[in-house]
Amino acid sequence: MSDALDRRPEARTLTVEELVHRVRRGGIRVPHFQRGLLWESRHVLELFDSILRGYPIGSLLIWEHPAEAARVHVGPLVVDAPEAQAGWWVVDGQQRLTSLTVGLSRPLPLPTSPEDPFVVYFDADQGEFRTPDRAGGAMRAWVPAPLMADSAQLHKWMLTWSEKENDAWVGRVLEAGKRLREYVVPLYVIRTDDEATLRRIFHRSNQAGVRLEWTDVHAALYGTSGARPTTLEELADELEVVGLGRPEEGSLLRCLFALRGLDPTRSPGEHIRKHGELVDGAASDALPALRRVLSFLRTSAGIPHLRLLPRSTVLVPLTRWFALHPEPVTRSRALLARWVWRALVSPSKMDERTLLRRSVETIDGDEEESLQRLLALLPREAPDEIDLGARFDARTARSRLALLTMAHAAPRDLCTGAPLEVAALVDEHDRAAFVSAIDARSEADARTAPWARVLHPPLTVSQVREALALQNESRAEILASHLISDIAGQALLRRDDDTFLSERERDLQRAAFRLADRYAGWSRADADRPSIAHLLAKTDDEAAE
Repeated sequence: MSDALDRRPEARTLTVEELVHRVRRGGIRVPHFQRGLLWESRHVLELFDSILRGYPIGSLLIWEHPAEAARVHVGPLVVDAPEAQAGWWVVDGQQRLTSLTVGLSRPLPLPTSPEDPFVVYFDADQGEFRTPDRAGGAMRAWVPAPLMADSAQLHKWMLTWSEKENDAWVGRVLEAGKRLREYVVPLYVIRTDDEATLRRIFHRSNQAGVRLEWTDVHAALYGTSGARPTTLEELADELEVVGLGRPEEGSLLRCLFALRGLDPTRSPGEHIRKHGELVDGAASDALPALRRVLSFLRTSAGIPHLRLLPRSTVLVPLTRWFALHPEPVTRSRALLARWVWRALVSPSKMDERTLLRRSVETIDGDEEESLQRLLALLPREAPDEIDLGARFDARTARSRLALLTMAHAAPRDLCTGAPLEVAALVDEHDRAAFVSAIDARSEADARTAPWARVLHPPLTVSQVREALALQNESRAEILASHLISDIAGQALLRRDDDTFLSERERDLQRAAFRLADRYAGWSRADADRPSIAHLLAKTDDEAAE
């Protein structure tokens, strides 16, 4: 078996005290995940309770491998780890080891209103571990768990403890501290240079317990070496600089699969298990292509920010496209923009997963033929209408299309009349930039519709009306920049919500259709053909055969 380990894992044991000490010195490295670990306070308390009762907590799986000097994050703690020829990396057990390390070594005083699950106290009265709720506060019988990690420190602290005369409490604290420090944890140390084998081991070990997200698994498998960026978090950081917002890491993971020509609709675990060598290094390889994707969306497809992109799935085929065709000709860019917009707004006979898979499959090294196959996947005819939905939700494609339509109207500040820079507006205020122009009385109220919103720095409904009332001379121009007609604007000022909603819905729907047609090219679908040069070259090739 080519994927078998050359040497059996070495079985060892370390006490909790020894494990925590090694992590604090940088001898054991716990992969850092952007969203943190998945455990909640109850999981951490169950771990400490199991140790107190002497229950098994499972073994740790360690990979012994050279490690560079680095600043390592262990939950909220930061460790300056030195270079090591035989560094230890946690393959399985990150959550248990992080919980023990942070719970037993974070600085005192402990937070009284914890924002992470690793704040642990020992309740000397009840003889169990506790954590404060978010309201804060610790009882007088509660002893901070970090004190119990060091016998000398605990004894010194107890000399000044207000409850030092309570023999029962003191006895419980000392016994619990001893049980914690001396609890023996089994571990297996793997020594291999074959990262494919290591990936298989990690994949199998991640099937039990509280599973990590696949974006986190990617970080654990590929984030220790290679050209930067190596992780999805680093890739998202690099792409955020482009100015279209920060891509979601789950979407980026599918982009990496598409980059390598893999089916982005299949399970990430399947790809990592079967094609781990292809995924390795994909983040750094994808960076140039994804930069081109974002630049294309802004300059050729009219997308000012990813928060306004109706469907992020288009990023996936575009990644493969720009990896194979980094500098498409002008005509190809125009046709590709048509495909993007048809994918965003045209109803397809295929479900989204099938369309995504076939879009990636159809892209090869022939630029123009790939484009023709892409365009053939979607209707060339315009839909009867553009559906913006009846209820605003910034997470949905319909509401995002409404916001995108508003962005293309070049909105101006209601108070000053100055042009608004949409990307900067969304970056700074996020959902607060999607301002309600009228009050909604219930979730089912028509006032919750997309046409009740404007793109603007945060304002209350009354502030919107006050701003419009002050702009007498330029009110019409400012209203037009928000796709609000004079009739709708007058209705807004006199609080005639029904008239405002009716007028604005009609204007927004029309503007959305015009915008979509401009980019999707439905009225010019007969011009979807390849370039004349390509057709002539193809004819010459056929004649030569």
